[in-house]
Amino acid sequence: MIIYHDQIDSTNRVAKELAKEGKPAGTVVQAGKQSAGRGQYGRVFSSPPGGLYFSLILQPDLELAHLPLVTLATGLSCREVLQASFGLDTRIKWPNDIYLDHKKIAGMLCESVLVDSPEIGSSTVVVGVGLNVNSTVSDFPSELQPIVTTLFAHLNTKIQLPSLLTLLVETISANVEMLSRDPQAILAQWQRYDYLRGQEVVHTAGSTTIVGTGRGLSAHGHYRILDLQGVEHRVTGGQLRLQTADAVSGRSTPVIAP
Repeated sequence: MIIYHDQIDSTNRVAKELAKEGKPAGTVVQAGKQSAGRGQYGRVFSSPPGGLYFSLILQPDLELAHLPLVTLATGLSCREVLQASFGLDTRIKWPNDIYLDHKKIAGMLCESVLVDSPEIGSSTVVVGVGLNVNSTVSDFPSELQPIVTTLFAHLNTKIQLPSLLTLLVETISANVEMLSRDPQAILAQWQRYDYLRGQEVVHTAGSTTIVGTGRGLSAHGHYRILDLQGVEHRVTGGQLRLQTADAVSGRSTPVIAP
């Protein structure tokens, strides 16, 4: 079931409310435009008209501790669809961004939902995806234009959003289901398209900063960073980005997150 809105504040917010009301797995909330799309760490996600913005309710057979892997499966799914449908060679930036030619084309925000119902499993999750499809780079705020891209910018043709939505929902659902059977297969696939592996990166979590080299995923889906002293860190949250002059100096570089 697809519930479409021309404009709402956030598809994730609406989907979480519907999940709490008992809407089944597979329910999709889609918006033509979001006025207050939310990103990781509470950031605003820029979502001009022409993009594909949706949230999918899932009830995976996963332990609560493994729910963060849903984000990795979602990123892999988006990458698969863009490759299969348009021949685009994208990379996944841990934990929730898709990059094409070093610019962001998509982002994800996966949130677990506490559902107080004996008929619905406790592992209910809302998978939010924002994909820049038929918009142009000039549709974004000026500060974001140097770091974003869209399908239209690369393909120079308009894409039918309904068919693309169907493919994404089917692929995400299949890969999340695979997590319950063979999570290592998902993690191994994800590793092949890691945008940060081998790159100089900066990780920040609260007042703690780690500068080092991206080393890919651990067996449990944590991201590994080898710091300048040769010590490996495994992170599960915080912000991970490429090391730049701004990052080293402590200034924030502009980012968008779904």
